[in-house]
Amino acid sequence: MKRCAQCHGKLGLGVRSRKVWNGRWWVLVRYCSAHCEAVHKLERHNARANHGRHAFIARTSPQS
Repeated sequence: MKRCAQCHGKLGLGVRSRKVWNGRWWVLVRYCSAHCEAVHKLERHNARANHGRHAFIARTSPQS
């Protein structure tokens, strides 16, 4: 049985599907509602925007 990409609920008559680039190829994802589609899009956008920012630590030279 096919499931929603966001909430993993059952897909009914109001299925919404989109092709999403996952970094290597296009993947078909299905959503049970417009709400799940919007939440998933927001999470993907935030993950992409914050990618690598936590890894930078500024180093200061010791004062002698």
